[in-house]
Amino acid sequence: MRADGRPELQDALASLHPHEWYKWKDSKNKIYSNVELTQYIGVGGVVKENPIKEIPSEETVNAKLKELQDAWDAANGG
Repeated sequence: MRADGRPELQDALASLHPHEWYKWKDSKNKIYSNVELTQYIGVGGVVKENPIKEIPSEETVNAKLKELQDAWDAANGG
């Protein structure tokens, strides 16, 4: 999320699945094309194989981001 609290791409990704199921190919360029799946995730202190096998479509991620941003705007007069 931005410094002002408005959601960004990573907020949409994180809201689609639990745990840290994705990572960035380039952490300084957080765009959809730089998203990749992690091989493992931590669940309750145990490392497990990531059950997510496919990155959600860009359309799905963008729709979730718009939903989060619209909610933020409504709550913050944006």
